[in-house]
Amino acid sequence: MRIESALFVKANGKLGRPERTEAHVNNYGVLTFRADISSFLNIEFPLPYPSIAAFYTNIDTTQVGAVYYRETSEPHILSKAEESVQNNFHDYYDFKPTSVFIATWEDVTYTSNGQPSDKRNRFQAAIINNGTESFVEFLYPERDIQWIQKDAQVLTLPDAKAQAGFVSEDGRLYVLRGSGSHQIRNIVAWSNVHEPGRYVFRIGNIAPESNIAVPDQYNQNEVEIEEETKTCAQSGPSVCHINARCVDYQAGICCQCNDGYYGNGKSCIKDDVPLRVHGKINGVINNVNLNDVDIQSYVVVADGRAYTALSLIPSDLGSSLQLLHVLGGVVGWLFAKPSGSAKNGYQLTGSSFNHTADIWFPATGDRVTVNQEYLGHDVFDQITLEIDVRGSLPAIVPGTKLDIANYDEQYTLVEPGLIRSESSRTFTNKATGEKYVQKVSQTFSFNSCRFAPATVEDNTPSTLKISKNYLGYEPRENIVRYGLSNKIFPLGEEDPCIQGRNTCGPHSSCVVQGNSFACVCDSGFTNNYDNTCVDIDECGIGTHNCDSNADCNNNDGGFQCRCRLGFIGNGIQCKRLSTCQDKKCDGNARCIENPGGEPICECNPGFNGDGQYCYPNYQNTCGNCSPYASCIFIDNNYICRCNAGYSGDGYNCQQDAREDTFETTRTPPTDENNEADYNNTVVLPNCDSFSCTCPEGYTEYRDAYNNQLCRIVNYYQSSDNNYQEPTDPYYQPPTESYYQTSTEARYPTSTETDQYQSPEHNYQQTLDKNYPSPPPNQYQPVDNYPYPTQNNYQQGAEQSSELPSQTNNQSYTGAEYQVPDNDPLIRCEEDTDCPPNAVCSYLSADASGDWEGKHCVCPEGYEGDAFECIEKTGPNCACGPNARCITTRGDEFICVCDLGYHGDGYSCRPNFSCKNNSDCEYNAECRLDNKSNEYICQCLNGYIKDQNDACIPDAQLCNGAWCAEHASCLYDNELDLNYCHCDDGYSGDGISQCVPEGHTCDVTNDCNVNAICTPMDNSYQCICRDGFNGDGYSCIPEATCRNNPNMCDLHASCMKRHDAYVCECNAGYNGNGSHCQLNPRQAGNFLVASDGASIYRVPFKVTGRDFATPFNSGISQIAVGIDVDCEVGRIYWGDVVSYAIKTAAYDGSDYGLFLSEGIKSPEGIAVDWSSRNIFWTDSRKLTIEVANLDTKARKVLFAIENISNPRGIAVHPGRGKIFWSDWKRTNPKIEWASMDGSQRGVFLDKTDVALPNSLAIDWVRDRLCYADAGRASIECVTIDNQERETIATNCSYPFGLAIHGNKFYWTDWKTLRIESYDLETQQRSDVPIATASRRLYGVAVAPDSCPPSQSVCFYRNGGCGPDQLCLPDGNNGRTCADADKVLSRR
Repeated sequence: MRIESALFVKANGKLGRPERTEAHVNNYGVLTFRADISSFLNIEFPLPYPSIAAFYTNIDTTQVGAVYYRETSEPHILSKAEESVQNNFHDYYDFKPTSVFIATWEDVTYTSNGQPSDKRNRFQAAIINNGTESFVEFLYPERDIQWIQKDAQVLTLPDAKAQAGFVSEDGRLYVLRGSGSHQIRNIVAWSNVHEPGRYVFRIGNIAPESNIAVPDQYNQNEVEIEEETKTCAQSGPSVCHINARCVDYQAGICCQCNDGYYGNGKSCIKDDVPLRVHGKINGVINNVNLNDVDIQSYVVVADGRAYTALSLIPSDLGSSLQLLHVLGGVVGWLFAKPSGSAKNGYQLTGSSFNHTADIWFPATGDRVTVNQEYLGHDVFDQITLEIDVRGSLPAIVPGTKLDIANYDEQYTLVEPGLIRSESSRTFTNKATGEKYVQKVSQTFSFNSCRFAPATVEDNTPSTLKISKNYLGYEPRENIVRYGLSNKIFPLGEEDPCIQGRNTCGPHSSCVVQGNSFACVCDSGFTNNYDNTCVDIDECGIGTHNCDSNADCNNNDGGFQCRCRLGFIGNGIQCKRLSTCQDKKCDGNARCIENPGGEPICECNPGFNGDGQYCYPNYQNTCGNCSPYASCIFIDNNYICRCNAGYSGDGYNCQQDAREDTFETTRTPPTDENNEADYNNTVVLPNCDSFSCTCPEGYTEYRDAYNNQLCRIVNYYQSSDNNYQEPTDPYYQPPTESYYQTSTEARYPTSTETDQYQSPEHNYQQTLDKNYPSPPPNQYQPVDNYPYPTQNNYQQGAEQSSELPSQTNNQSYTGAEYQVPDNDPLIRCEEDTDCPPNAVCSYLSADASGDWEGKHCVCPEGYEGDAFECIEKTGPNCACGPNARCITTRGDEFICVCDLGYHGDGYSCRPNFSCKNNSDCEYNAECRLDNKSNEYICQCLNGYIKDQNDACIPDAQLCNGAWCAEHASCLYDNELDLNYCHCDDGYSGDGISQCVPEGHTCDVTNDCNVNAICTPMDNSYQCICRDGFNGDGYSCIPEATCRNNPNMCDLHASCMKRHDAYVCECNAGYNGNGSHCQLNPRQAGNFLVASDGASIYRVPFKVTGRDFATPFNSGISQIAVGIDVDCEVGRIYWGDVVSYAIKTAAYDGSDYGLFLSEGIKSPEGIAVDWSSRNIFWTDSRKLTIEVANLDTKARKVLFAIENISNPRGIAVHPGRGKIFWSDWKRTNPKIEWASMDGSQRGVFLDKTDVALPNSLAIDWVRDRLCYADAGRASIECVTIDNQERETIATNCSYPFGLAIHGNKFYWTDWKTLRIESYDLETQQRSDVPIATASRRLYGVAVAPDSCPPSQSVCFYRNGGCGPDQLCLPDGNNGRTCADADKVLSRR
């Protein structure tokens, strides 16, 4: 069979087309590729092979049932397949299948105890193919799916429930609704094409970042939501568990488990049956990575007892992880023994919920955030979860055994689907009696049935009683264990809020906290100092979400947004009311102002249409014109007019008398066929509301009266014919190559092929629609290598003479047109051949009616030379939401994003955007922001952002600070501010700590042996000695080579420098001390530059003896980005034609490929010599990536999102930051981020940059500098305060940039030189490269020694694993990042 899909088949050959494919049709309801499945694999998807699973189960056909398959091209089968595709994928309206592969499983069953079951299944899969695209159709006849799982055997793992879906070659997975669950039985009733039991999918040309394509009109989420709003009779089986009943309510349905089962109705399990929970833990604790730590729980449901174990944990954390008892506690809540009307977690959630716990240790200040996602039941009915844990735990000495006392927790339903709990837990060191108190704040969120009316029991708080606790760490196996018994019961009459509600004031609610209660202000109100709830003036403090063009009006508990005059919207989003000046109507229409709404375009009298497009409201009244007449349009009407040489009324035309005789190339029609002959020669076009087109076989032309007509393609007129040569410049005269349109690719002739061989990868020719086109006149292959360049931009005057001769005779319009030498125009055939914002247009015709071909021009609304088309700015702005209009120094009006947002001024996104809760800080969660329609980090209820954007408890907000325990927020009348002050009897700063007076370290003498009791702020505090880190009570030695000699390389020594011990490479070696290599054979102190084909060594000062010389050349390479590894003396460059990053030593030796897999267009290269990493931008993949220089482990930091045209990149190891440019014409910018991918933001936007190319760091002044071709300048910005300085102006076209001390060097595309500027002497000069006759790209400095900037990853890869990347996090820390498995290799 043939399948056109790289998802299942690896591509073969240069064109990436899969060969005819061998598929294995298995008994088990699946088609596999690459390998057969000899026996049933009892696992959850994905399978280990690429596969198409119609209904994967443990089928046995040895006694009953059969499997049939065939490939066919029968017309009736192809017709059905064609209908399936065209009806459901509208973009494939012309799809014509050429073959269909059909596999049928007929009456298949399973075997139990040697006997076949009497239940039968019947289903079918069809693969539809046309040679370029493939589709799959599944069919499940009604009542023909009778079993989904083989009967379970005693004491064995049950078979997985039936699964249906797709597994790709690269591991991508798509499963059908209900796959692997009890709901798979509904596969015969569900559909994605509105026909029960029938499913169609597109599997062919799927982008790498996409998945299987579903029909156009199908949205599974919408289907599931709609089902719950129907009746039980309509959709009960689709919503409820197989062991649940459906209950109708007024607005929708809910589910309740049957007797003998319990759960939330969508998930039900049998009473008192033991269950297992399993999952993975990831995160960072005490700077130690947790990578896929196993968590497993066994629950004795009948007793409400849960046993949880963490295995394969880092040994350094073993004892401390005993304090993460909350992990076992959630499992305990899930299956607690219920009493009375109380419900445990499973009865509320069905094991599908999100849990967040904030754990704080007041004594040590340690804090941990736990995020758990419970995913429900897997294919074996076990519960799965994923956990992320981040923060710090108190250091517990290895071997310490802890005990935890019995405790109670109260759970309050604060709103449907949201439960909160606040509690304290005390752990005790069994040997010393030392206590560790943790305060735990928990949130549970889940989907509850919204249609059932709430009852008193539902809103009654519950108490979870935890007893018989067990904690333990087994160092030999690295296992931490938690055991606990759990019982949950309603708070009942002892509910403190029964009396507490009477004490809560207006605008507040009562929430249970332990045996007491707290009055929590309602949303929109905050706690005042007298414990009353007062309205929050969102308008005054700026926490509203009104549009910048709206007025905010405060009211009790909220606010209202109203768009200002001249704007329209809901207040949260306001857009400027358009006027007729903004409206573009048809030339035959007029604009009518519409106060309060959009202006209206209305067609003029005599025209029909919507105002955007208007056409004459005439009818063809020509009737039957004479064969010697033409139907023409005059005075808004068609009339018949005799042709030249004939006279009459148009219906009867007689030939005029002629004195001379002539021959015509057209034979006059005879009386018998003159009408037919005329109609076959010249016809009217077919017109609709939008345009007119000629019938097939006819071409458009205009006659002498400018009428649009159609004549047959092979009809030629002589000079004496009554039809005139067309004057319309868009008409193409017939030539022998007429059918080869300008968009067809031109391939070399056999003679040309003998002269040269086109390279396997041509950068310009292989650009596809998934990646942006190159910028104007970008990377041209070297002139002595004749690439076909028909579809590339033509060079300007300075390059046109270098093009291969065969390209200069290319036909652009169907007629011969010779491109003149030194042509300053950009020749084109269509708009896509032009630079951004430019369009392809004809030159005006001359008097003879000829024309000069097409070239690129700036359209209306833009200005420039077509190489660059800049949008004209008007006297006002039409900014998007969250943006404002400002005036630049050039008196231009532009849009910029408001504070807290970033973007181009038309589309502004919040700075705190997120994908899930793990992206947010403590006490914040990822929620949809109604103002921007983006997911951003927002504080939890009860918390508010302080001046540093941290979420702190609302009640403890004190001028942006969170007061310590035993401290109060006081008010200073003179200074008019609030401050934290320790309560009477306590001393301290009020923020970090307040300790009892007389119990400070000067009295108790309880500091660590490596700490000193130091006077601070009228008190005493334990401070760790130099060389130690900690809080003064626990001090850990700093990691140095003095106490850990293994930090140094074998060729390095541990030396004391400036009161610290560091690793230094021995004489004759070069490196950072943790990595040392023999010194390179050639010292640095020169420039390296590229003209595409060659890499040059360029001295700082060119002389007769010392001049630029190429040390690496490649006839088929275009080297763009370039940088050096100053530690080991190597050069790295990105080749956008060979799709590789290459490297060589300083002297050109030891040349080789550094990376060649997964590289497309590395335009920017930056080497972090300190962390031993290399970063690059890929303009085709739209990615920012990083790889380790030594291991080649690599990772994609950013991909596609908000990346348009990435180019230059620079690194700052000391700050742990990367910077990169994006030259998108409509939104140029320079972004920055931490090297681990965190803290991404816009460093400079289009108010500061126009066309940013290369970037460089000015190490002397700690600045970021950049070459801006749009501003024709070299500019620098101080990183801390963004103070700007223009280094050089009036540059021609700066591209590459390098800095050496006070000297700035940049390459220029037009002068073909390396230009320079000396800050000290203020002299501008150039460094010529005599052998360079093409434009220059990247330039870098190869110094004698590296800049004085080191990162935290300087020593021994920052302590990260050998296969991990050490990536600085921008906060003097580092992230040990696992490499992307697909592309990394050692």
